[in-house]
Amino acid sequence: MILIVDDEADIRLLARLVLEGAGYEVVEAADGTEAIRILGGPGIDAMVLDLRMVPVDGWAVLEHLQALARVPGLPVVVLSAHADPAMEARALRLGCTSYMSKPFDPADLLTAVGTGVGGDR
Repeated sequence: MILIVDDEADIRLLARLVLEGAGYEVVEAADGTEAIRILGGPGIDAMVLDLRMVPVDGWAVLEHLQALARVPGLPVVVLSAHADPAMEARALRLGCTSYMSKPFDPADLLTAVGTGVGGDR
């Protein structure tokens, strides 16, 4: 199951349609707090994560995953509205498998998620 975490409903919808269309099961979270709650349970194989959200941002979600020792074991694809090389480098240092800018190309999202989960659905 793929967890999509983004505070923009239209981005979550587009990512959901792309991933479900490729056969993945998807669950959504509208912010970091909800994502952390979902990550506490079983069944999440990968995550698509926005970094800039309130009240709990994607950086806090990544720190939570590190505290649980879930990264780099859990593939994380960052979707960010900011094509910032420093943010990308930080995200990759924190264990993310891929960093993509919004708006994203659906084929690129499928490639990034498929690589992270080994193509399993």
